[in-house]
Amino acid sequence: MVFIVGLILMCVLVWLFADQIKKYPAYFYAGAFILTVISYFIYKNVTMPEFVKTYLLGIFTTGTLGIAGFYIVMFTGALRNGSPLIKKLMMIRGELSILSCILMFAHLAIFGPSYIGMAAKNASVMSKSLLVSIICGTVLLIQMIYLGVTSIKAVRRKFKAKTWKKLQRTAYLFYFLMYVHGVTMQATKIKSADKSALITIIVYSILFFTYVIMRVRKALLAKYKKADALKVAKFDKIGTSIAGVLAVALLCLITIPQFSEYAEASERIEARKKEAAELQAMLDALEEDEEVAADSAENVTEVAEENASEEASSSEEASSENASTTVDSSNASSSNSATTNTSGTGSTSAGSTGSSSTASSSAGSSSASQGSSSSTGSVQAEATRTYKADGSYSASATVEDYAYPIVVTITISNDKIVSATANISAASDLDYDFAEMAAGGLSASGYSAVSGATYSSAAIQKAYNAAVAKAKN
Repeated sequence: MVFIVGLILMCVLVWLFADQIKKYPAYFYAGAFILTVISYFIYKNVTMPEFVKTYLLGIFTTGTLGIAGFYIVMFTGALRNGSPLIKKLMMIRGELSILSCILMFAHLAIFGPSYIGMAAKNASVMSKSLLVSIICGTVLLIQMIYLGVTSIKAVRRKFKAKTWKKLQRTAYLFYFLMYVHGVTMQATKIKSADKSALITIIVYSILFFTYVIMRVRKALLAKYKKADALKVAKFDKIGTSIAGVLAVALLCLITIPQFSEYAEASERIEARKKEAAELQAMLDALEEDEEVAADSAENVTEVAEENASEEASSSEEASSENASTTVDSSNASSSNSATTNTSGTGSTSAGSTGSSSTASSSAGSSSASQGSSSSTGSVQAEATRTYKADGSYSASATVEDYAYPIVVTITISNDKIVSATANISAASDLDYDFAEMAAGGLSASGYSAVSGATYSSAAIQKAYNAAVAKAKN
Protein backbone atom coordinates (compact mmCIF):
# COMPACT_ATOMS: atom_id res chain seq x y z
CA MET A 1 0.00 0.00 0.00
CA VAL A 2 2.79 2.43 0.86
CA PHE A 3 4.50 1.63 -2.44
CA ILE A 4 1.33 2.51 -4.37
CA VAL A 5 1.16 5.86 -2.54
CA GLY A 6 4.83 6.55 -3.29
CA LEU A 7 4.46 5.56 -6.95
CA ILE A 8 1.52 7.91 -7.41
CA LEU A 9 3.38 10.79 -5.72
CA MET A 10 6.50 10.21 -7.84
CA CYS A 11 4.49 10.09 -11.07
CA VAL A 12 2.78 13.37 -10.16
CA LEU A 13 6.13 14.96 -9.27
CA VAL A 14 7.71 13.92 -12.57
CA TRP A 15 4.69 14.97 -14.62
CA LEU A 16 4.40 18.41 -13.04
CA PHE A 17 8.08 19.30 -12.62
CA ALA A 18 9.88 17.50 -15.44
CA ASP A 19 11.06 20.78 -17.01
CA GLN A 20 12.22 22.19 -13.68
CA ILE A 21 14.09 18.97 -12.84
CA LYS A 22 15.94 19.27 -16.15
CA LYS A 23 16.81 22.95 -15.68
CA TYR A 24 17.57 23.01 -11.94
CA PRO A 25 18.52 19.48 -10.92
CA ALA A 26 20.81 20.62 -8.07
CA TYR A 27 17.86 22.19 -6.21
CA PHE A 28 15.90 18.96 -6.39
CA TYR A 29 18.94 16.95 -5.29
CA ALA A 30 19.44 19.23 -2.29
CA GLY A 31 15.74 19.15 -1.41
CA ALA A 32 15.64 15.36 -1.60
CA PHE A 33 18.74 15.08 0.57
CA ILE A 34 17.34 17.43 3.22
CA LEU A 35 14.02 15.55 3.33
CA THR A 36 15.73 12.19 3.74
CA VAL A 37 18.02 13.48 6.51
CA ILE A 38 15.06 15.00 8.37
CA SER A 39 13.03 11.80 7.99
CA TYR A 40 15.98 9.78 9.32
CA PHE A 41 16.25 11.84 12.53
CA ILE A 42 12.47 11.94 13.03
CA TYR A 43 12.30 8.16 12.68
CA LYS A 44 15.10 7.68 15.20
CA ASN A 45 14.00 10.23 17.81
CA VAL A 46 10.28 11.04 17.57
CA THR A 47 7.28 8.96 18.61
CA MET A 48 4.36 9.38 16.24
CA PRO A 49 1.00 7.81 15.29
CA GLU A 50 1.26 4.63 13.24
CA PHE A 51 -0.49 6.20 10.23
CA VAL A 52 2.01 9.07 10.08
CA LYS A 53 4.94 6.69 10.54
CA THR A 54 3.71 4.33 7.80
CA TYR A 55 2.23 6.54 5.10
CA LEU A 56 3.94 9.93 5.50
CA LEU A 57 7.34 9.27 6.99
CA GLY A 58 7.34 5.75 5.56
CA ILE A 59 7.64 6.86 1.93
CA PHE A 60 11.15 8.06 2.85
CA THR A 61 12.25 5.56 5.51
CA THR A 62 11.16 2.51 3.47
CA GLY A 63 12.74 3.92 0.30
CA THR A 64 9.33 3.93 -1.42
CA LEU A 65 9.84 7.20 -3.31
CA GLY A 66 13.29 6.13 -4.48
CA ILE A 67 12.02 2.74 -5.65
CA ALA A 68 9.12 4.42 -7.44
CA GLY A 69 11.63 6.69 -9.20
CA PHE A 70 13.65 3.65 -10.33
CA TYR A 71 10.48 2.03 -11.70
CA ILE A 72 9.75 5.15 -13.75
CA VAL A 73 13.33 5.13 -15.07
CA MET A 74 12.95 1.42 -15.82
CA PHE A 75 9.71 1.84 -17.80
CA THR A 76 11.10 4.80 -19.70
CA GLY A 77 13.40 2.44 -21.57
CA ALA A 78 10.49 0.15 -22.48
CA LEU A 79 8.11 2.77 -23.89
CA ARG A 80 7.53 3.03 -27.64
CA ASN A 81 9.95 5.37 -29.38
CA GLY A 82 8.44 8.61 -30.54
CA SER A 83 5.59 8.71 -28.02
CA PRO A 84 5.03 12.04 -26.15
CA LEU A 85 5.54 10.34 -22.79
CA ILE A 86 8.95 8.91 -23.63
CA LYS A 87 10.10 12.30 -24.88
CA LYS A 88 9.14 13.87 -21.57
CA LEU A 89 10.79 11.14 -19.50
CA MET A 90 13.93 10.56 -21.55
CA MET A 91 15.10 14.13 -21.09
CA ILE A 92 15.23 13.70 -17.29
CA ARG A 93 16.09 10.01 -17.08
CA GLY A 94 19.62 10.64 -15.75
CA GLU A 95 18.49 13.30 -13.29
CA LEU A 96 15.65 11.08 -12.08
CA SER A 97 18.11 8.24 -11.48
CA ILE A 98 20.29 10.46 -9.29
CA LEU A 99 17.25 11.84 -7.46
CA SER A 100 16.03 8.31 -6.75
CA CYS A 101 19.43 7.32 -5.36
CA ILE A 102 19.36 10.28 -2.95
CA LEU A 103 15.82 9.44 -1.85
CA MET A 104 17.07 6.00 -0.77
CA PHE A 105 19.46 7.49 1.81
CA ALA A 106 17.15 7.27 4.85
CA HIS A 107 16.16 3.69 4.05
CA LEU A 108 19.78 2.58 3.68
CA ALA A 109 20.94 4.41 6.82
CA ILE A 110 18.13 3.02 9.00
CA PHE A 111 17.98 -0.60 7.86
CA GLY A 112 21.23 -1.29 6.02
CA PRO A 113 23.66 -1.67 8.96
CA SER A 114 21.26 -3.69 11.14
CA TYR A 115 20.21 -6.16 8.43
CA ILE A 116 23.70 -6.64 7.00
CA GLY A 117 25.03 -7.17 10.55
CA MET A 118 22.22 -9.64 11.24
CA ALA A 119 23.06 -11.63 8.11
CA ALA A 120 26.77 -11.63 8.95
CA LYS A 121 26.16 -13.08 12.42
CA ASN A 122 23.14 -15.33 11.91
CA ALA A 123 23.04 -16.28 8.21
CA SER A 124 22.81 -20.00 9.01
CA VAL A 125 19.63 -19.65 11.06
CA MET A 126 17.82 -16.85 9.21
CA SER A 127 14.78 -17.44 7.02
CA LYS A 128 15.75 -17.91 3.37
CA SER A 129 13.53 -15.10 2.12
CA LEU A 130 15.09 -12.58 4.50
CA LEU A 131 18.63 -13.72 3.70
CA VAL A 132 18.03 -13.49 -0.07
CA SER A 133 16.53 -10.03 0.41
CA ILE A 134 19.58 -8.83 2.35
CA ILE A 135 22.02 -10.24 -0.22
CA CYS A 136 20.11 -8.59 -3.08
CA GLY A 137 19.95 -5.34 -1.13
CA THR A 138 23.72 -5.35 -0.59
CA VAL A 139 24.39 -5.85 -4.32
CA LEU A 140 21.83 -3.16 -5.14
CA LEU A 141 23.66 -0.73 -2.87
CA ILE A 142 26.90 -1.28 -4.77
CA GLN A 143 25.17 -0.93 -8.15
CA MET A 144 23.24 2.13 -7.06
CA ILE A 145 26.47 3.91 -6.16
CA TYR A 146 28.24 3.43 -9.47
CA LEU A 147 25.10 3.80 -11.63
CA GLY A 148 24.15 6.99 -9.81
CA VAL A 149 27.63 8.49 -9.96
CA THR A 150 28.09 7.68 -13.67
CA SER A 151 24.73 9.31 -14.39
CA ILE A 152 26.19 12.69 -13.39
CA LYS A 153 27.02 14.58 -16.58
CA ALA A 154 30.47 15.67 -15.43
CA VAL A 155 31.40 12.04 -14.70
CA ARG A 156 29.72 10.72 -17.83
CA ARG A 157 31.86 12.91 -20.07
CA LYS A 158 35.00 11.18 -18.80
CA PHE A 159 33.85 7.81 -20.18
CA LYS A 160 33.91 6.62 -23.76
CA ALA A 161 30.41 6.20 -25.18
CA LYS A 162 30.68 2.41 -25.57
CA THR A 163 32.17 1.94 -22.11
CA TRP A 164 29.47 4.07 -20.51
CA LYS A 165 26.70 2.16 -22.32
CA LYS A 166 28.10 -1.19 -21.24
CA LEU A 167 28.22 0.04 -17.67
CA GLN A 168 24.66 1.33 -17.80
CA ARG A 169 23.38 -1.94 -19.23
CA THR A 170 24.06 -3.53 -15.85
CA ALA A 171 20.95 -1.59 -14.83
CA TYR A 172 18.95 -4.57 -16.12
CA LEU A 173 20.48 -6.64 -13.32
CA PHE A 174 19.66 -3.78 -10.96
CA TYR A 175 15.97 -3.88 -11.98
CA PHE A 176 15.79 -7.65 -11.53
CA LEU A 177 17.47 -7.56 -8.11
CA MET A 178 15.23 -4.67 -7.07
CA TYR A 179 12.20 -6.85 -7.82
CA VAL A 180 13.64 -9.88 -6.00
CA HIS A 181 14.66 -7.76 -3.01
CA GLY A 182 11.21 -6.23 -2.73
CA VAL A 183 9.30 -9.51 -3.10
CA THR A 184 11.46 -11.48 -0.64
CA MET A 185 11.35 -8.71 1.96
CA GLN A 186 7.57 -8.49 1.68
CA ALA A 187 7.40 -12.30 1.88
CA THR A 188 9.11 -12.02 5.26
CA LYS A 189 6.42 -9.58 6.40
CA ILE A 190 3.66 -11.93 5.26
CA LYS A 191 4.77 -14.24 8.08
CA SER A 192 3.24 -11.65 10.40
CA ALA A 193 -0.05 -11.69 8.40
CA ASP A 194 0.64 -8.28 6.84
CA LYS A 195 -2.03 -7.84 4.18
CA SER A 196 -0.31 -4.79 2.66
CA ALA A 197 2.78 -6.93 2.04
CA LEU A 198 0.68 -9.37 0.02
CA ILE A 199 -0.75 -6.52 -2.05
CA THR A 200 2.73 -5.06 -2.58
CA ILE A 201 4.06 -8.39 -3.90
CA ILE A 202 1.22 -8.52 -6.42
CA VAL A 203 1.87 -4.92 -7.55
CA TYR A 204 5.64 -5.50 -7.80
CA SER A 205 5.08 -8.64 -9.88
CA ILE A 206 2.57 -7.04 -12.24
CA LEU A 207 4.86 -4.06 -12.85
CA PHE A 208 8.00 -6.14 -13.34
CA PHE A 209 6.49 -8.71 -15.71
CA THR A 210 4.77 -5.95 -17.66
CA TYR A 211 8.14 -4.21 -18.00
CA VAL A 212 9.84 -7.43 -19.16
CA ILE A 213 7.21 -8.00 -21.87
CA MET A 214 7.37 -4.37 -23.03
CA ARG A 215 11.18 -4.26 -23.05
CA VAL A 216 11.62 -7.55 -24.91
CA ARG A 217 8.95 -6.57 -27.41
CA LYS A 218 10.65 -3.25 -28.04
CA ALA A 219 14.04 -4.91 -28.53
CA LEU A 220 12.65 -7.49 -30.98
CA LEU A 221 10.73 -4.89 -32.97
CA ALA A 222 13.87 -2.80 -33.23
CA LYS A 223 15.86 -5.82 -34.41
CA TYR A 224 13.37 -6.82 -37.12
CA LYS A 225 12.17 -3.36 -38.10
CA LYS A 226 13.38 -3.88 -41.69
CA ALA A 227 11.47 -7.16 -42.07
CA ASP A 228 8.05 -7.58 -43.66
CA ALA A 229 5.62 -5.35 -41.73
CA LEU A 230 2.79 -7.91 -41.88
CA LYS A 231 4.98 -10.69 -40.53
CA VAL A 232 6.28 -8.42 -37.80
CA ALA A 233 2.75 -7.41 -36.81
CA LYS A 234 1.63 -11.04 -36.72
CA PHE A 235 4.68 -12.05 -34.72
CA ASP A 236 4.08 -9.11 -32.39
CA LYS A 237 0.53 -10.24 -31.58
CA ILE A 238 1.39 -13.89 -31.11
CA GLY A 239 4.56 -13.19 -29.16
CA THR A 240 2.90 -10.66 -26.90
CA SER A 241 0.01 -13.04 -26.21
CA ILE A 242 2.35 -15.91 -25.33
CA ALA A 243 4.44 -13.61 -23.14
CA GLY A 244 1.29 -12.41 -21.40
CA VAL A 245 0.18 -15.97 -20.62
CA LEU A 246 3.63 -16.83 -19.30
CA ALA A 247 3.63 -13.67 -17.17
CA VAL A 248 0.25 -14.56 -15.66
CA ALA A 249 1.46 -18.10 -14.96
CA LEU A 250 4.58 -16.75 -13.23
CA LEU A 251 2.47 -14.28 -11.29
CA CYS A 252 0.26 -17.12 -10.02
CA LEU A 253 3.31 -19.24 -9.24
CA ILE A 254 4.73 -16.45 -7.09
CA THR A 255 1.58 -15.12 -5.42
CA ILE A 256 -0.46 -18.28 -4.68
CA PRO A 257 2.07 -19.62 -2.14
CA GLN A 258 2.03 -16.16 -0.55
CA PHE A 259 -1.74 -16.37 -0.11
CA SER A 260 -1.29 -19.73 1.60
CA GLU A 261 1.47 -18.31 3.81
CA TYR A 262 -0.75 -15.36 4.69
CA ALA A 263 -3.61 -17.66 5.78
CA GLU A 264 -1.28 -19.74 7.95
CA ALA A 265 0.25 -16.58 9.41
CA SER A 266 -3.19 -15.22 10.32
CA GLU A 267 -3.95 -18.37 12.31
CA ARG A 268 -0.54 -18.25 13.94
CA ILE A 269 -0.99 -14.59 14.90
CA GLU A 270 -4.30 -15.37 16.59
CA ALA A 271 -2.61 -18.11 18.60
CA ARG A 272 0.21 -15.71 19.46
CA LYS A 273 -2.30 -13.14 20.69
CA LYS A 274 -3.70 -15.70 23.12
CA GLU A 275 -0.17 -16.53 24.27
CA ALA A 276 0.56 -12.82 24.69
CA ALA A 277 -2.54 -12.43 26.86
CA GLU A 278 -1.39 -15.35 28.98
CA LEU A 279 2.07 -13.81 29.20
CA GLN A 280 0.64 -10.49 30.35
CA ALA A 281 -1.44 -12.27 32.97
CA MET A 282 1.69 -14.09 34.12
CA LEU A 283 3.66 -10.85 34.34
CA ASP A 284 0.86 -9.23 36.32
CA ALA A 285 0.83 -12.23 38.67
CA LEU A 286 4.58 -11.92 39.13
CA GLU A 287 4.21 -8.25 40.05
CA GLU A 288 1.45 -9.11 42.53
CA ASP A 289 3.64 -11.84 44.06
CA GLU A 290 6.49 -9.38 44.49
CA GLU A 291 4.15 -6.86 46.12
CA VAL A 292 2.76 -9.56 48.44
CA ALA A 293 6.28 -10.68 49.32
CA ALA A 294 7.27 -7.10 50.11
CA ASP A 295 4.17 -6.64 52.29
CA SER A 296 4.86 -9.94 54.05
CA ALA A 297 8.43 -8.88 54.75
CA GLU A 298 7.18 -5.63 56.28
CA ASN A 299 4.63 -7.54 58.41
CA VAL A 300 7.27 -9.99 59.60
CA THR A 301 9.52 -7.09 60.59
CA GLU A 302 6.69 -5.40 62.49
CA VAL A 303 5.76 -8.65 64.30
CA ALA A 304 9.41 -9.28 65.19
CA GLU A 305 9.72 -5.80 66.63
CA GLU A 306 6.50 -6.26 68.64
CA ASN A 307 7.69 -9.65 69.93
CA ALA A 308 11.04 -8.19 70.94
CA SER A 309 9.26 -5.40 72.82
CA GLU A 310 6.97 -7.89 74.57
CA GLU A 311 9.92 -10.12 75.48
CA ALA A 312 11.76 -7.14 76.98
CA SER A 313 8.69 -6.27 79.07
CA SER A 314 8.30 -9.90 80.18
CA SER A 315 11.97 -10.05 81.17
CA GLU A 316 11.58 -6.96 83.32
CA GLU A 317 8.47 -8.40 84.97
CA ALA A 318 10.20 -11.75 85.52
CA SER A 319 13.18 -10.02 87.11
CA SER A 320 10.85 -8.19 89.51
CA GLU A 321 9.01 -11.40 90.33
CA ASN A 322 12.31 -13.27 90.93
CA ALA A 323 13.48 -10.55 93.30
CA SER A 324 10.21 -10.80 95.23
CA THR A 325 10.40 -14.61 95.32
CA THR A 326 13.94 -14.46 96.67
CA VAL A 327 12.83 -12.26 99.58
CA ASP A 328 9.85 -14.56 100.29
CA SER A 329 12.09 -17.65 100.15
CA SER A 330 14.51 -16.10 102.61
CA ASN A 331 11.68 -15.41 105.06
CA ALA A 332 10.30 -18.91 104.57
CA SER A 333 13.72 -20.44 105.24
CA SER A 334 14.00 -18.64 108.56
CA SER A 335 10.54 -19.83 109.51
CA ASN A 336 11.28 -23.45 108.51
CA SER A 337 14.50 -23.42 110.48
CA ALA A 338 12.63 -22.44 113.59
CA THR A 339 10.01 -25.12 113.05
CA THR A 340 12.67 -27.81 112.55
CA ASN A 341 14.26 -27.06 115.86
CA THR A 342 10.89 -27.49 117.53
CA SER A 343 9.75 -30.75 115.79
CA GLY A 344 11.85 -33.57 114.17
CA THR A 345 8.77 -35.08 112.50
CA GLY A 346 8.18 -31.90 110.56
CA SER A 347 11.71 -32.10 109.22
CA THR A 348 11.18 -35.65 107.99
CA SER A 349 7.96 -34.70 106.28
CA ALA A 350 9.61 -31.72 104.65
CA GLY A 351 12.43 -33.88 103.41
CA SER A 352 10.00 -36.34 101.84
CA THR A 353 8.19 -33.58 100.07
CA GLY A 354 11.44 -32.20 98.66
CA SER A 355 12.31 -35.64 97.24
CA SER A 356 8.96 -35.91 95.52
CA SER A 357 9.46 -32.47 94.02
CA THR A 358 12.85 -33.46 92.67
CA ALA A 359 11.40 -36.54 90.98
CA SER A 360 8.71 -34.48 89.38
CA SER A 361 11.30 -32.02 88.12
CA SER A 362 13.33 -34.87 86.69
CA ALA A 363 10.32 -36.22 84.80
CA GLY A 364 9.58 -32.78 83.40
CA SER A 365 13.15 -32.45 82.17
CA SER A 366 12.90 -35.81 80.45
CA SER A 367 9.67 -34.81 78.72
CA ALA A 368 11.15 -31.48 77.58
CA SER A 369 14.21 -33.30 76.27
CA GLN A 370 12.07 -35.63 74.17
CA GLY A 371 10.06 -32.73 72.77
CA SER A 372 13.26 -30.87 71.89
CA SER A 373 14.63 -33.96 70.15
CA SER A 374 11.45 -34.35 68.06
CA SER A 375 11.52 -30.66 67.06
CA THR A 376 15.18 -30.84 66.08
CA GLY A 377 14.52 -33.85 63.86
CA SER A 378 11.74 -31.99 62.02
CA VAL A 379 13.96 -28.93 61.44
CA GLN A 380 16.75 -31.13 60.13
CA ALA A 381 14.35 -32.84 57.74
CA GLU A 382 13.26 -29.45 56.35
CA ALA A 383 16.86 -28.26 56.15
CA THR A 384 17.71 -31.07 53.70
CA ARG A 385 15.27 -29.68 51.03
CA THR A 386 16.80 -27.81 48.08
CA TYR A 387 13.63 -25.85 47.35
CA LYS A 388 11.23 -24.34 49.83
CA ALA A 389 8.14 -26.14 48.52
CA ASP A 390 6.77 -28.02 45.52
CA GLY A 391 4.93 -25.97 42.94
CA SER A 392 5.55 -23.60 39.99
CA TYR A 393 7.81 -20.55 40.07
CA SER A 394 8.13 -17.92 37.33
CA ALA A 395 10.53 -15.07 36.55
CA SER A 396 10.99 -12.75 33.59
CA ALA A 397 13.92 -11.08 31.84
CA THR A 398 14.08 -8.56 29.01
CA VAL A 399 15.98 -9.37 25.80
CA GLU A 400 18.79 -6.84 25.45
CA ASP A 401 18.56 -4.46 22.44
CA TYR A 402 15.18 -5.91 21.40
CA ALA A 403 13.19 -4.90 24.49
CA TYR A 404 10.70 -7.74 24.81
CA PRO A 405 10.21 -9.95 27.90
CA ILE A 406 10.66 -13.70 28.16
CA VAL A 407 9.06 -15.52 31.12
CA VAL A 408 10.55 -18.80 32.34
CA THR A 409 8.45 -21.10 34.54
CA ILE A 410 9.89 -24.05 36.45
CA THR A 411 7.87 -26.74 38.19
CA ILE A 412 9.13 -28.37 41.41
CA SER A 413 7.94 -31.86 42.46
CA ASN A 414 9.47 -33.96 45.25
CA ASP A 415 12.12 -31.28 45.68
CA LYS A 416 13.27 -31.60 42.03
CA ILE A 417 12.77 -29.49 38.89
CA VAL A 418 10.57 -31.64 36.66
CA SER A 419 9.88 -29.11 33.88
CA ALA A 420 11.00 -25.71 32.59
CA THR A 421 9.23 -23.67 29.89
CA ALA A 422 9.80 -20.27 28.27
CA ASN A 423 6.99 -17.97 27.13
CA ILE A 424 8.31 -16.00 24.09
CA SER A 425 5.02 -14.68 22.72
CA ALA A 426 6.09 -11.06 23.23
CA ALA A 427 8.82 -11.39 20.56
CA SER A 428 8.28 -9.53 17.30
CA ASP A 429 7.78 -11.46 14.08
CA LEU A 430 11.37 -10.98 12.97
CA ASP A 431 12.68 -11.95 16.43
CA TYR A 432 10.32 -14.85 17.06
CA ASP A 433 12.38 -17.45 15.16
CA PHE A 434 15.49 -16.55 17.17
CA ALA A 435 13.60 -16.61 20.47
CA GLU A 436 12.04 -19.96 19.59
CA MET A 437 15.45 -21.34 18.71
CA ALA A 438 16.89 -20.07 22.00
CA ALA A 439 14.03 -21.63 23.97
CA GLY A 440 15.05 -25.03 22.60
CA GLY A 441 18.01 -25.04 24.99
CA LEU A 442 15.76 -24.98 28.06
CA SER A 443 14.98 -28.22 29.93
CA ALA A 444 14.37 -29.52 33.47
CA SER A 445 18.10 -30.12 33.88
CA GLY A 446 18.97 -26.47 33.17
CA TYR A 447 19.68 -24.18 30.24
CA SER A 448 22.25 -24.41 27.44
CA ALA A 449 22.80 -21.26 25.38
CA VAL A 450 21.99 -21.60 21.66
CA SER A 451 24.46 -20.30 19.07
CA GLY A 452 22.95 -17.67 16.78
CA ALA A 453 20.45 -16.42 19.36
CA THR A 454 22.79 -14.71 21.82
CA TYR A 455 20.47 -12.07 23.26
CA SER A 456 17.47 -14.38 23.60
CA SER A 457 19.67 -17.05 25.21
CA ALA A 458 21.01 -14.57 27.75
CA ALA A 459 17.49 -13.47 28.70
CA ILE A 460 16.27 -17.06 29.11
CA GLN A 461 19.31 -17.92 31.25
CA LYS A 462 18.69 -14.88 33.45
CA ALA A 463 14.99 -15.64 33.85
CA TYR A 464 15.73 -19.31 34.61
CA ASN A 465 18.25 -18.39 37.31
CA ALA A 466 15.78 -15.94 38.84
CA ALA A 467 13.01 -18.58 38.89
CA VAL A 468 15.34 -21.09 40.61
CA ALA A 469 16.36 -18.47 43.17
CA LYS A 470 12.72 -17.69 43.86
CA ALA A 471 12.02 -21.39 44.43
CA LYS A 472 14.87 -21.59 46.98
CA ASN A 473 14.11 -18.44 49.00
